[in-house]
Amino acid sequence: MLNFVYRFVDTTTTPVHATQISAHISPETRERLERYVRARGLKKGFVIEQALLHHLQALNELPEDALIPPRLVVTAESGERLLERLAKGEEPNPALRELFAEELEPPGDATA
Repeated sequence: MLNFVYRFVDTTTTPVHATQISAHISPETRERLERYVRARGLKKGFVIEQALLHHLQALNELPEDALIPPRLVVTAESGERLLERLAKGEEPNPALRELFAEELEPPGDATA
């Protein structure tokens, strides 16, 4: 098991001489952001900056394979192939069966 020390992301206020950026986001993301800031009484700019700092810190401190993208983008062709395979109801291959057959360590005291 990998152990990582994740450092606290600085939460100081934004200085007056901050740079403004612009980005296009989906309506769904905007709605999620608006619900979040309303529920917590925060400013959108603060939440966005903290999220960006958090993401950049994770990129610096975590191995690349530990980061999971929030979206999976496939081409139309690969999407069609995936749908065809799902429709066939194929059995899992031996490697996948072996992976799921492994016993996981039971949760408990790590010092035992």
